[in-house]
Amino acid sequence: MHILETLFGNAVRARLLRAFIYNPDEVFAVRSLAKKVKATGAALKREIKIFQKINLIKKRSAHDAKGKKVKGVALNPNFKHLDALREFLMQVAPLSEDAIAKKLGDKGKAKLVVVSGMFLNDSDARADMLVVSEKINDRKVNRIIADIGAEFGRDVSYALFTKDDFSYRLGMGDKLIRDIFDFPHRVILDKIGIGK
Repeated sequence: MHILETLFGNAVRARLLRAFIYNPDEVFAVRSLAKKVKATGAALKREIKIFQKINLIKKRSAHDAKGKKVKGVALNPNFKHLDALREFLMQVAPLSEDAIAKKLGDKGKAKLVVVSGMFLNDSDARADMLVVSEKINDRKVNRIIADIGAEFGRDVSYALFTKDDFSYRLGMGDKLIRDIFDFPHRVILDKIGIGK
């Protein structure tokens, strides 16, 4: 069992904790939060009560994109152990880079996976991940990356290219490709020889 699940009691609690820590300013409606952390409503409500009891989160309301007032919950910025908890979560990744590469390589048929952004604790990056595949199956890759995001408690922004499209864009100096490779990044799967 993963260390966070062991320490925090269960997978939902660990994912929920990451969702709040990695999105400190967001007010989550319970329904959207359940989708983000892949939890049932009952399990999520139970965990929310536990977090409210220790004052880690508070009830808050905010306006959505349409200006409608939405009630939800958000991280309490005054939680006394917040800095220590944040530091701990940054150190203990829910998935290793090898596990991410295997998921995308085996199930997503990826030939190249490059991580940056949230995986390297860089909030200024344009994307968290670049994936190159011989044959793109959008739905399958979207589902795998959504699962990875659920483990981390936040959405993963990514760019997905076919091998030919990637080679063309790399050759012409595409800005997105340059922004990923010119800034902190790690190649975690390379079946096309980009690192050579």
